[in-house]
Amino acid sequence: MRTERNKDGTFNVWLSRDEYQHLPRECSLWEHEIAIRLMGDCGLRVAEVLDVEPRHVSRMSDGTHHSLEVVGGKDTTGEHVDGKHRETWLPVELERTINRFVQHEDIDRGEPLIDRSKRTLQYWVEHAADDAAETTGDADYRRVTSHDLRRCWANHLLVEEGVSPRIVMALGGWSSYDAIEPYLTAPTEENIIDSMTTVAL
Repeated sequence: MRTERNKDGTFNVWLSRDEYQHLPRECSLWEHEIAIRLMGDCGLRVAEVLDVEPRHVSRMSDGTHHSLEVVGGKDTTGEHVDGKHRETWLPVELERTINRFVQHEDIDRGEPLIDRSKRTLQYWVEHAADDAAETTGDADYRRVTSHDLRRCWANHLLVEEGVSPRIVMALGGWSSYDAIEPYLTAPTEENIIDSMTTVAL
C-alpha cells in the first residue's frame, strides 16, 4: 500500500487489488458490503451510490454480464441539469449479491438500494478500514477514505489490467485523459516485466 500526503494533511492511498479486497470482507452486513463494492468494483462516487436503484441494473447483450446505469454522475461541464448519465460495468458476483439483498429486503425497483446519507457511507468505509487495519496489522488502512476506492478501481484497470483509457473514462465518467491522470501511479516491476518481455527490442 502506498500513501501520499496532501498539502492539507490528508492522504491519497493506493491500494492493490488484494489490499482492497480486505475491506468488503470486513463487512458483516450486505448493505455495507454492496456500498463499498459499488465504489471499489464499479468506480462510483459516494453520491452516485446513493442514486442506485434496482431498475438501474440491466443484462448486457451477451446474456451473461450486467451493466449499471449511473443516473446522477458528477458533471464538471455544467451541460447536464441532473448530472451526467453513464453505464458502468457491474461484476457478475456483485450483481448476484445485489439481487439477493433486493429480494431479502423487498426493495422496489424504483427505490434506493442504499437509503442512507453520504456521511454514513463514508463512515462504513472508515469502519471497514479500521477493521482491516486490525486484521492485517497494516495501520495505513486507517488512512483509507471512500474516494480511495474509486482510485483503486481506476488504477487497477489502467495499470494492472491494461484496460484502454477510453473504456475507463467511459465507465468512470471522466471527460478527458487529463481527468484520469491523477488516478494513475507508477507501474510495478511485475507490470513492466509482463509488458516488455513480448516487445521486440
